[in-house]
This record gives sequence, structure tokens and C-alpha cells, in this order.
Amino acid sequence: MSGLARRRGAKKVVDEDEDGNFSGDSQLDTDMKGLSLDSKKDNAKKQETTEPYLTLLEEVLLVGLKDKEGYLSFWNDNISYALRGLILIELALRNKIRMINDPARKRFELPDRLIEVVDTTLTGETLLDEALKLIKNDKENLSVLSWVDLLSGETWNLMKINYQLKQVRERLAKGLVDKGVLKTEHKNFLLFDMATHPINDPVPKRKITNRILGLLTSRNFIYESDEKYYPDTLDWKYLRAVILVCGCSAANVLENVLVDVNFDARDQAFVRSEELLENFNDFPFTNKSSKSGLGMNLMSEIDKEVDQHPGFEMNLEVVAAVIFIFSKMDTII
Repeated sequence: MSGLARRRGAKKVVDEDEDGNFSGDSQLDTDMKGLSLDSKKDNAKKQETTEPYLTLLEEVLLVGLKDKEGYLSFWNDNISYALRGLILIELALRNKIRMINDPARKRFELPDRLIEVVDTTLTGETLLDEALKLIKNDKENLSVLSWVDLLSGETWNLMKINYQLKQVRERLAKGLVDKGVLKTEHKNFLLFDMATHPINDPVPKRKITNRILGLLTSRNFIYESDEKYYPDTLDWKYLRAVILVCGCSAANVLENVLVDVNFDARDQAFVRSEELLENFNDFPFTNKSSKSGLGMNLMSEIDKEVDQHPGFEMNLEVVAAVIFIFSKMDTII
């Protein structure tokens, strides 16, 4: 894990014009005009898919949240760091950031490879947009691990201490209140009052729980769609399910889903979660030997999703890099 300790910077390889838009050289512009037909096809393809109603961050928070009490465990030290990693994954899946496509990058472990901004269009999700602006405005290209550390406040660099995203869990909960998933209540804890956010709409958490259980306990994973929260047109729905499990494992909230599962199935589910962390912590994704025999159709479905997104390899390297960090959480927290 020595590679995770490295911190590197490099000059930006993407230029910005006066309006804050990214542009290449004139030859690239000429080439792009000649690809107008392909662009139309890409736009049509984008219209066929939809962005998720709930982000991966919100899903992991819901898994960790106590339904009636409306707050997270006070003893969970992992979830904050895991949420910062999921921010980078969300930005990568939405094609906002990607790994810099430099052949020399392969000398380094995935978390130590540098990322760049490719699209500055805001997502409408406050935390994602705040992180995107920080990455865009930084004068250096930093590594995936460096950004997870900076967004978490894990840095000795006083010049970048203000990069830490503040009150992430509370802001996520308030966002879920705005989306109708949670509600706000106030409870008295000894000497002070605290805002809590119990479940208001049980459907999303039930869907999330069923998806995790299906991925960890079923021989074949069947995606359960929902017209509002998880439509059939959802982009990267199978890969997102894997990331959800990896994020819950890293955030130390996976056990919340498995409390009602019998001992043998629960033990097997944890084995399967470790397999997913191992299979998806590198890119291209590989289906390494499985001892659990679960989710036999998963890799083929994800391969289809990858094939539907040509030229997305550098984005998926960011995803794999964060999952690599998740798989080593015990050594870096």
C-alpha cells in the first residue's frame, strides 16, 4: 500500500477560455466539425438514459441511517471518508472528470494517477457541484487519492485545508428531505437539541436494501426497477449496484442490510462483498475466481454497459481507483 502515500501534481493538460469553457486546439475543432453526425448519435444515446434520482452518496447514507431515530451511528469513523470517494465516482460516471490519458500513468497505482475535469456543466447536486468547482479551479492536476484526502480534510497542506467539504452528512440528509425521502424532526439529547431525519418515504431504502441483498445473496442478480427512483433507463444501473455495495462496505454500514439474514447467508454475503471489492478495484474489470457462486450474470451485464459507453475508459479508471481505496480502508483510516 506504499503507493497510496504518494502525492503528485502536474500541469493541466486541458485549457480554459475566457468564459470558463474547455477547448482544444484549432485542429481538434476542425476534426469535431467533421464528426457532427457521430455527435448527434451520441446525443440521441444520452437521451435514452437518465441520471439517478438519488446519488450514490445519498444511497449509502440511507443504508447507514436509523429509520425511526433519523441519525447515523456516532461511532462510525469510516462513512465520511467513503462519501468523499463516492463524490469522485459520481462525477466520473456523469462524465465530469476522468483520469488523464497519459501512457506513463500505468507506472503508478490507480489511486496515484492524476485526474482532470472534462465538463464543467453543473449537475444540480450541491455537493457534486462544489467538488467539481474545487477540482476545476485547482492549478494542479492531483491524484484520485489526493482529492479524497483533500475533500475529507486529511491534509497537512495549509494552502488546501479549505478544500474540505463541510457537514456532508447533514447536507445529504437535508437534500433527501427536499426529495421527499426523509423528514426533519428535533430531538433532545441530554443537554442539547439535535435535528434528526427519520424516513418519510420507505420505498427508496427498501429498493436499495433489496438491491444489495440481491447482489450479495442471489445466484443471478435481477435489477428491480422503480418508475421514480430507479427507472429502466437509468445509466450504469448494474455498475452502480456494485459501487453501492462497495461504498456500504467501506462506510461500515453493510451490516445494517444483513441484520435479518441467517448466519450462513450473512457470512456468505460478506465474502461476496469482498469479492466485488477485489473484482472492481482495477480496470478493465475482471471476474476473478468466485468462491461464493453468486451474481453469476453480473459481469456480463456490466460488460454490456461498458460497451454502450465507448471512450469511457478513463472515467472507469477513476471508479476503479476509488474502489481500490475502499478495499484498503483499514490501512488508510
